[in-house]
Amino acid sequence: MDKQDLKKHVDAIIEKTFFRLSNAYQHKEGYTKTPITCPKKECRLVFPAYYKDKEKNGTRISEQELRFCFVEALNDYCDTKGLNLFYSIETPTIDKYSGFTKKEGCNPKPNSDGGRSAEFDLVIFDENLKRKCLIEFKANNADEHEHLKDFVKLNNSEEGGDDVLRYFIEVIKSYTEGDSTKRTVGSLKKKLEINNGAIFYCYALEGKSDRRSKGDVQGENISDKINK
Repeated sequence: MDKQDLKKHVDAIIEKTFFRLSNAYQHKEGYTKTPITCPKKECRLVFPAYYKDKEKNGTRISEQELRFCFVEALNDYCDTKGLNLFYSIETPTIDKYSGFTKKEGCNPKPNSDGGRSAEFDLVIFDENLKRKCLIEFKANNADEHEHLKDFVKLNNSEEGGDDVLRYFIEVIKSYTEGDSTKRTVGSLKKKLEINNGAIFYCYALEGKSDRRSKGDVQGENISDKINK
């Protein structure tokens, strides 16, 4: 399978991931008063609660929910399409890196001689078990340094060369529009300035934040708003 064909499949898997994520977000710990059922092949994922003084204190949103929904979507998609794709998680990098921690100066960069191996959140392999797609997941509009660490790995040509796809997929709770870096979309755009080729996707679980007062909490793929 060539790179462009694989990209079409991975893009479709991400679309299905966001659909599953949206459905799963209806399952928030402690927010249902009646028993729920799960139709066959629907997502059984539950977003767990935070607790403070043993009392429920909000819903935890993390990259782990995104990753599990992606794996479920990948398996279902490959079964449906008859694709021989495989995956690994927390996959060691080929190159070495430094500057990932405060102790190392918070200046992420490849460092083949003095660095150490890092990890990719998920890697997709072909039927010959060759790395074909590198993926990093992120949640909650993490700070610039956290984004930079992932982009440094994804944009490193030593990690598989030109025939490998590179994706950065993010989930946030909600967003407000505007160019100001204090607003979510503007903030994410600014962090993307350090990207050099990785394909970026982002999903807002509750869509635009000012819709919530109207009872509209429908999730939304906001990738185009940030990429333009």
